[in-house]
Amino acid sequence: MDQKTTTYTLPAELYHENAFFKVEKDRIFFNEWQWVGRSELVKNPGQFITAEITNSPILIIRDNNNVLRGFHNVCRHRASKILLDKKGNCKSLVCPYHGWRYGLNGKLQNSPHFFGAEDFNPDNFSLFPIKVSEEFGLVFVNINVDSESLTSWLGPFTEMVNRVYKSNFVFHNEITFDVNANWKTYVDNYQEGYHIPLIHPQLNRDVVWQEYTLTNADSTSIHSVPPKSGSHEPGSFGWHFPNIIFNAYGRGAVFQRIEPLKPKWCRVIYNLFRPSDVSEEDFESNEGQYQKEVSIEDQKIVPLVQQNLETGIYQAGPLSPKYESGLAYFHQLLMERIGIGE
Repeated sequence: MDQKTTTYTLPAELYHENAFFKVEKDRIFFNEWQWVGRSELVKNPGQFITAEITNSPILIIRDNNNVLRGFHNVCRHRASKILLDKKGNCKSLVCPYHGWRYGLNGKLQNSPHFFGAEDFNPDNFSLFPIKVSEEFGLVFVNINVDSESLTSWLGPFTEMVNRVYKSNFVFHNEITFDVNANWKTYVDNYQEGYHIPLIHPQLNRDVVWQEYTLTNADSTSIHSVPPKSGSHEPGSFGWHFPNIIFNAYGRGAVFQRIEPLKPKWCRVIYNLFRPSDVSEEDFESNEGQYQKEVSIEDQKIVPLVQQNLETGIYQAGPLSPKYESGLAYFHQLLMERIGIGE
């Protein structure tokens, strides 16, 4: 992208149109990897987790051969969800609607009282599979079973995470909140440092904001801003298209996912990690509170932006080459995936 010319935001209507949201679902979120949970929750046969990818229910389960498998959480009979809990353990997958039972490998084992159809072949009614892989102690899924490998997809994002994500990190807690804003509005906010002085006063006191830099390449943005001497060092900040974020600051780290719900709503999910030799109380009163403050500050400003994107008054605005090149890169990737970009 040419830093000497003015780049503009996406057209405002793309932040609330139903038709464009459907296109994003089909062309982006059904083709990109998403982290959906922690590997420790599915380390033994029968353990499962469930999630949604743009409102499409999925399940991940460890089978009896210790293979991690992913499926659409939909019964092949009448489309009911099969697993209703977010996590758990089971010996088989039984639909609560009519009792169809599937093995942990997704194959239909029993369809009770299903009589009279001589051409019915249970082998043709296994659960719909999705692609699943693991990295950073997290479970990633891809709806597209023919997609590239997770390792290839992550690219330099892996190197950035591994530089600071320590082997002794343990899960601290999960924070989830819904935001009255399009998922892109929330990503836009993350992808720029322009708002730091006014929206994040404590963060601004801890860093040399004027020395903020941003590197965009291979579907990844790496944000860098040096800490002030003696401050709560912010560490490393990275984003991977379309909606995955990793922040390492102080003694901890956080993986974040912005999940599209509706054209004007998204869900933000944080998983915080701390060193195993740091107590829950110590971490929560320091890094935990620091992360909460920043997220609350973002939650307040993002819906205000979304509201005005829907009025029809604002159409598009210019982006700062120094502080907002991450937005321009995000928008470029988005339009290319949609099939409108270069």
